[in-house]
Amino acid sequence: MTLQPAASGPTPAPFLVSIGNIHATQHHVVTPAGSWPIAEVNVSTHDHTSTTTHTPAWAIVMVILFIWFFLLSLLFLLARETRVSGYVNVTVWGPGGQAYVENVPVWNAVQRGDVFNRVGYLQGLIGAARGRMGFGA
Repeated sequence: MTLQPAASGPTPAPFLVSIGNIHATQHHVVTPAGSWPIAEVNVSTHDHTSTTTHTPAWAIVMVILFIWFFLLSLLFLLARETRVSGYVNVTVWGPGGQAYVENVPVWNAVQRGDVFNRVGYLQGLIGAARGRMGFGA
């Protein structure tokens, strides 16, 4: 017994980039609010992250352990740890005033940079599609 494919329709285009619930193929941007031709959308970001520095817990423990060596223990208080938290707001504007907003949570600087790189790649896809259609000329 062999398995036969259920439908012989065209295969869907693969997603080239995904940002939360925003996905892009070479020809369309797909969101929960709808799907639009990629040349007809605009994408923007707004950074709602905060970066704070703290003394890590291991440094405080070392200060307590080396309290009898006063100057050495104070050196541990110079250790700092950077924390990034918040979200990056990604907005897609489609034709006719339609829009979709995705808040992408960010827990470190690498994730924050990744979101901005993905948005930059999507903007490059939009620019390439507009160039093919003659919108930029």
